[in-house]
Amino acid sequence: MKQAEMMVIFVGSHNQVVEWQGEVAEVFGFSSSVFLQPNMHIFQVPWETVVRNRPDLSAGLTIMQAINGPLVLLSVVKLPDTGSDIKYVLVLSRLDHMLDVNMNAPVLPDVVNGVLVKSEKMKKIIDVIHKIASVDSTVLLLGESGVGKTMLARLIHQASSRKDAPFVSINCGTLPDSLIESELFGYESGTFTGGKTGGKQGLLEAAEGGTIFLDEIAELPYHVQSKLLEVLQENTFRKIGSVDKQKANIRILSATNKNLKEMVNQKRFREDLYYRLHVVPLMIPPLRERREEILPLIEHFTSKFNQKYDRRFFLSPQMKARLVEYEWPGNIRELENLVERIIVTQSEEIAEQVGGTSEDTDAFTSFQTKNVLPPLKEAKKQLEKALILRAYDLYENTYKAAEILQVDQSTIAKKLKQYRAEENGPERKRGTGK
Repeated sequence: MKQAEMMVIFVGSHNQVVEWQGEVAEVFGFSSSVFLQPNMHIFQVPWETVVRNRPDLSAGLTIMQAINGPLVLLSVVKLPDTGSDIKYVLVLSRLDHMLDVNMNAPVLPDVVNGVLVKSEKMKKIIDVIHKIASVDSTVLLLGESGVGKTMLARLIHQASSRKDAPFVSINCGTLPDSLIESELFGYESGTFTGGKTGGKQGLLEAAEGGTIFLDEIAELPYHVQSKLLEVLQENTFRKIGSVDKQKANIRILSATNKNLKEMVNQKRFREDLYYRLHVVPLMIPPLRERREEILPLIEHFTSKFNQKYDRRFFLSPQMKARLVEYEWPGNIRELENLVERIIVTQSEEIAEQVGGTSEDTDAFTSFQTKNVLPPLKEAKKQLEKALILRAYDLYENTYKAAEILQVDQSTIAKKLKQYRAEENGPERKRGTGK
């Protein structure tokens, strides 16, 4: 990329613009003489004069569209404390000129509410989402593990009239059968020995007025499916131990990577519930069928984990090219985990066998040859996470994953819940009432 197509803004300890390099006209396609001034507070920069939407400076990485068309990547990089007055920098880059890995056409991702969309298949899905935003139809998200079903469920919620109410997400495959009913519906005081005094609010009640997302709906126990059907048919539910019905003003979204129709034929999933959930089915294509989005995702995750771990490591063009060609059986989740491990270890050696037959555990053997080693505690944490996610992706069942890894099922369920919470951030924690 030419230097003229990049701007670097240096920001001081009091969030003031100290200096900058590069030209506004080269990045945004036209000149804005009042865009930057020395000592201007960074939150007073008139972004509306050059881009259609103001960026979120806390996001680390944002893709913006200039008023006259070009896409611009904004990266916010925190600098280590060296005593300098410069505390962080904003790097503005023309996205269409930034990515060069032996591709014949520039990468120009569309951005919809923060979701990177380039492929025609994903554009059609986003179009359907906006068409159904104003109604409360149930939506069933289908697709392989890791394709971004939770992300799209959040987008549906954000595009709806319920966006200011809670979004509550639960993974039906991470809780034992004995707990999932009480988690969903709650229970009255005295129902269980050792239960909470005063009873417990269920997730349906916590989502009142908003949206509840039931991920891995195929794992929902058969006896709980009938209670969920009542919610969909009558908009009511009963807490465990109660004789009184409660109204449920919620929208239900669900997702699965299983063939629910086949499960219905096998009497493992209720047919009436299946048709209630199958009102608007959306099939999410795997990452290998939308390769146009791989590079922008790499840039996003690189910025995210550089900021999280206070690193400044960037992938080489050769590695990016290799990742674009990889089949990604674990989809976006696998890509995110790999980029995280590369940033944590500050080495691409960990991904050298991408596209081959390497396992997640083999990647950590490369620690023996690196000059920069991660802390042992961090390495153990990443290895544990990689193993649990890989086992769960392979067997799609917490009990089977626990059997393979030779640990209790409750350990797998607890860890998966922790990883999902880390991925979903504070909105999930707020939604679940925890």
